[in-house]
Amino acid sequence: MSAEFMLRPAPSEVVRRDWRLPLVAAGVWAAALAGLYGGVVSGLATTAICLLLVVLGLKRNRGIAAAVATVAFGALLGSGVTTAHVAARDHAGLASLTAAEAHGEAELVLHTVPKQSTRWPDMVTATARLRSFKTDDAVVEGNWQVLLVANGGEWVELDAGQRVIAPAVLREAEPGRLTAAVVSARGPPEPVGELALQHRFAAHVRERLAEAVEAVPQPEAGLIPALAVGDTSMMDPELAADFRTTGLVHLVVVSGYHLSLLVGAVLAVAVACRAGPRARVVAGAVAAGVIVVVAGPQPSVLRAAVMAGMTLLALAAGRPRAAMPALATAVLLVVLVDPDMAAQAGFALSVAACVGLLLLAFRWAKPLEHRGWPQSVALAVTIPLATQVAVTPLLVGLGSGVSLVSVPVNLLAALVAAPVVVLSVGAAAAAAVWVPAGEFVSQLAALPARWLIWLARTGAEIPGALLPVPGGVWWGIGAAVVLALVIGLLQVRRLRRAVLALLLAAGLGTVPACLFSGGAPTGWVVTMCDVGQGDALVLPAGDAAVVVDVGPDPALIDACLDSLGVERVALLVLSHFHIDHTAGIGGVMEGREVAAILAPPPGEAQYGFKLVEERAGAVPLLEAVPGEVFEFGETRLEVLGPPPDLLSGTRSDPNNNSVALRAEVAGTSVLLSGDVELEGQWALLDRAAALDVDVLKVPHHGSSFQVREFLEAADPAVVLVGVGAGNEYGHPDPGPLGLLEDGGALVFRTDEDGRITLSQNGGRIEVRTED
Repeated sequence: MSAEFMLRPAPSEVVRRDWRLPLVAAGVWAAALAGLYGGVVSGLATTAICLLLVVLGLKRNRGIAAAVATVAFGALLGSGVTTAHVAARDHAGLASLTAAEAHGEAELVLHTVPKQSTRWPDMVTATARLRSFKTDDAVVEGNWQVLLVANGGEWVELDAGQRVIAPAVLREAEPGRLTAAVVSARGPPEPVGELALQHRFAAHVRERLAEAVEAVPQPEAGLIPALAVGDTSMMDPELAADFRTTGLVHLVVVSGYHLSLLVGAVLAVAVACRAGPRARVVAGAVAAGVIVVVAGPQPSVLRAAVMAGMTLLALAAGRPRAAMPALATAVLLVVLVDPDMAAQAGFALSVAACVGLLLLAFRWAKPLEHRGWPQSVALAVTIPLATQVAVTPLLVGLGSGVSLVSVPVNLLAALVAAPVVVLSVGAAAAAAVWVPAGEFVSQLAALPARWLIWLARTGAEIPGALLPVPGGVWWGIGAAVVLALVIGLLQVRRLRRAVLALLLAAGLGTVPACLFSGGAPTGWVVTMCDVGQGDALVLPAGDAAVVVDVGPDPALIDACLDSLGVERVALLVLSHFHIDHTAGIGGVMEGREVAAILAPPPGEAQYGFKLVEERAGAVPLLEAVPGEVFEFGETRLEVLGPPPDLLSGTRSDPNNNSVALRAEVAGTSVLLSGDVELEGQWALLDRAAALDVDVLKVPHHGSSFQVREFLEAADPAVVLVGVGAGNEYGHPDPGPLGLLEDGGALVFRTDEDGRITLSQNGGRIEVRTED
């Protein structure tokens, strides 16, 4: 009797990883990204070179030459499609109007729901398609992608898909995208026609869900729509910042995780109902389509939708799922349909997280399973670790900081993530049919949502939770090389324990570094925090600090105060109530004692005032009175403005009525001018205010609204400009800065220099910048 033993699988049973689709996708992405920064001529040249490489590699079936030809084939597709889009973007007629900043009437179709900007005061932003623009002398018609910037509550009431007409100004857009222009609306919109069926459906679901969550207390009420359909408009800004800090932001952005849960639940119901394969595929496709329509065309949504479609096709064909080819196909199709996706950070982070999941998480889980860990527990540990490793180089390159608490927080969040997302989506579905049913499901969803809220807030309060790192392409590449080297060393059995020991030692070493690092330098005078497009300054006040403005993001001002070791705020000064100066107030109030708030009357800036009023609680709110003096240790503050009779009828009354302060810190004088514009600066000059100082915080982020005599009267040695990189206002204007530099001043700006700290040493002012 004989027996045949099979020592290895039959060739038909061996599944080899096919890298052809990933290589094609990489070529498409790279060529699209390069094409966005070029023109039609460079795009055609790239297409021709790629075609030549493909032809030369046709006879190569293996090796580097075949791989190069495969990438070139993808680049050929990406370059060709992107060049066609760039040709439309660079339309000569539209380009001439944007260069002249033409005024006229714009006809737009909104691509996304207009939302209140978190970075620009009193502004609403949305992406749209510009169908026509009419001036007194010219008319251009087309279908261009544009960025809409508007002002007024009427815009927030509109939905995606709405066609509108509005007076507007065309401005040039940033390079590297398919955005053909920035449309700055100069009046309320005039809706034209009715919304399409899918847009009416999406608006109906969002409106009904907003009604349903009113039965739930905040902040759970704002979190549920974010978990369900990615609608963060009701989410507390401070909680949103905590979700970013702790790496939980993927839960409030509709992604592959949401779609897999939703489609999986629908397929499970279909199986329970004994539906056939075709019926299951149709049910899954309908579920995926509904969530895409309601959530909108976000990068993660589109990628996840294509991946879900590939999976459903595989299910319909009766073949096993091939995850990496599905991801590659998703990237390929999404970028070819919309090359602009190649330049979007959100899309890149989404794809990187999937790559980490597919290439690392399951491989790292195997050793744990061999040691007796259940597969679900092993994956719960390795998935957040693998995705964090995969996205870290991108986070470093973007300068977004790296969360040191992301892995443990996501591990604990996994306990409730699936049920809370399913219940939140269920609340949206139930509310769309019957609001009381949506209220009931929302109350159920609020229970596990509280665990996520506690995790986010607790994790964000840990010292050093968000590690600020230098940004830029080379730093990102360096981080990728280091991580690849570490992963490679871990594959060597003899070195594995030593590498793990070093990583553990480094991790433990960060604990005291996080707890005891930072603090202000000796002789500290003032720090301008890097908070993007906004202002936030900190001055010493004995054993506390004076904070002047808080920027638009709670996480950024919180991180800046942590780095300076500020635990108590003797006085919080809000120059005015625009949200680029006030929206970060939660980052100051959380975990710190604030003795008082000094501010002007709110005037027209009611949104920011209400935000401050909610967060201030019992903290006394003092009105700024010219001539009033505050003293804290070696720091003396004198209130220079606003004037007793508030200015009115100016271009911006809240700006011109800003609180202006002259600070004296151990013999160094600092003028903190808020956002005063022409009228506000003349008012300070007319009252013969003490403007001659060592350091000037330039008014209104260095805008063009500057009075020459005001800048000359200040005559500073150092100028500080709080400004966000690539902001839509064109701040700072080179004219005023050139005038100050001609007068001998050194200009430092947060978009180029990061956080700026001034200290006094032996009668000299020393400046330290931190990117």
